[in-house]
Amino acid sequence: MSVPLLVRTVPRPLVARLAALVVLYILVTSDGFSIGLINRYGSVGQLVVYGQLAIQMVIYLGWGYWLFPRYLYRWRVVPLLTGALLSYTLVYVGIYFLFSWLHQTVGFPDSGHDRMGNAAWTNVPSLWRLMAQRGPLGLYAHPGLFGWNFLLSFTYPSLMLAAKAFYDNMASQVNNARLKEQNVQLELNYLKSQINPHFLFNVLNSVYALTEENCPRAAQLVHQLSGLMQYTLYETTEPRVPLQKELQFIRDYVALEKNRTGKRVDLQVDLPERIPEAVQIVPFMLIPFVENAFKHGVHRTARKSWVNLQVRLQGSDLHLSVSNSKPAAPDPTTGGLGLANARKRLAVLYPGHRLHIADEATQYTVSLTLEVANRRDGNG
Repeated sequence: MSVPLLVRTVPRPLVARLAALVVLYILVTSDGFSIGLINRYGSVGQLVVYGQLAIQMVIYLGWGYWLFPRYLYRWRVVPLLTGALLSYTLVYVGIYFLFSWLHQTVGFPDSGHDRMGNAAWTNVPSLWRLMAQRGPLGLYAHPGLFGWNFLLSFTYPSLMLAAKAFYDNMASQVNNARLKEQNVQLELNYLKSQINPHFLFNVLNSVYALTEENCPRAAQLVHQLSGLMQYTLYETTEPRVPLQKELQFIRDYVALEKNRTGKRVDLQVDLPERIPEAVQIVPFMLIPFVENAFKHGVHRTARKSWVNLQVRLQGSDLHLSVSNSKPAAPDPTTGGLGLANARKRLAVLYPGHRLHIADEATQYTVSLTLEVANRRDGNG
């Protein structure tokens, strides 16, 4: 998907703001009204120009980076109009006191017109007399002052804000297009990741058919592994699954490990037989602790070992207890990446869980308590 040249290389926010302020500085200082102030009043007029420049910079930054993102882009009309009207008033008040300071510094002649229609836009004394007659909020008493306030302070910021809004809109469209492209790519990657496991699942079924007569034990192992893969591929697509299915997956895994290790492992398993279908759990939340017991307590030694596994359901609380013997020379990586990932998942998905791990000299024990969801209660 191609990206428009205008937003292909988006500048850093700070660089973009500095560039906009430089452009605004050039526009304001080269304006005829500003040049007239400097030529007529010298350094004092230059200070007024810089004051006007500061006002327009505040307008651009305040509207473009605070007012618009919060209200215009979200189309919240009432706060938008309220903020615009309030800032319009504050700007006029600022100009009023700026011109008042100029009048006190240089002194304007007494002669002049009192009506905006007979006064030139660049005739500062005439404008000041009209402003002084109406007071700091004179823009609401004289339509000419209301329009003059816009021409003096909002013309350049408005043009730049229009350009910025156009650019923000194009950048938003490009970002949305990029997100859609990324989502498509994620879907493709997900489909690709399903190809190999699905192929392996079919191969396992074929191997099971070939070995069923000649090697029943090998066929049983393949059949158990195929059942585990079927649950992994096809029955865990939802955010939560029935707890009964998750426990059956653990039973199948334990049976597979029992066939692999034979009689050298003393295995004690206590899992509830019947659990209501409405009781649900996040898939693969318990298996890392069971797998960890076999990986680090059984497979690391050829000697006699043991694993005790118990799951109890009390109301909405599930209690898991897994303990295993430790080999004489335990692996220093015991409880590493798999346990760290399990902790992260629990912290995100079950923030109220209780996990206690006891690493003793001869055994390793994990105790976990979490609240399982009940679909009929609306938590599933």
